[in-house]
Order: sequence, then structure tokens, then C-alpha cells
Amino acid sequence: MKQKYKEPVYTIGIAAKLLKVCLETLRIWERKGLIKPSRLGKNRFYSEWDIDRLKYIKKLLQEEKVNIKGVKNILKATQCWHIKKCLMSERENCVVYKKNKLA
Repeated sequence: MKQKYKEPVYTIGIAAKLLKVCLETLRIWERKGLIKPSRLGKNRFYSEWDIDRLKYIKKLLQEEKVNIKGVKNILKATQCWHIKKCLMSERENCVVYKKNKLA
């Protein structure tokens, strides 16, 4: 994974705008243990990876109607491509990988 993808550059305000959620929603998701943004003092910073993960969390909660505990379980689950050690070229043709790319 590219280092830049994991670099925390977005403030909580920018992250909230990108996700179309309010600031308090991100704070709640953090308190519930769904996301752990980087901190510089009291300020939260999110990476592109965090944003993608938050999009997935939002989809699970709002579209799929999964509860917080269910989302935590989904996020903790090991993906099959990690177990089978699939090459990236193999993953791109995998239906499961395409569906769960952001997990």
C-alpha cells in the first residue's frame, strides 16, 4: 500500500464534507471504535485510507442497516485474499474482492 494513501492529511471538517456526514457522526464512530484517526494534539487527521474505510462504514450502517457491533465484526474479519495470499492480479477478477475492496 502506498505510504501517501495512509498519510493523515484531512481534518475532521474536510473528512465530514467528503463523507457528507456531520462532525459529531465522525466523533461517535471514533468513540464506538470504528475508526481511529491520527492525532496531533487534540486535532484529528484522516488519511485517504481512513476516508475509504469511513465510506465503507457509512454504507454498512446506512444502506445495509448493519448495527455498530456488526460493523465491528465485519471490519475485524480477515478477508479471504489475505488468507489465500492472492496476488493483486488475481484479486481484480474476484467478485468478493471487488465487493469488499474498502473493508
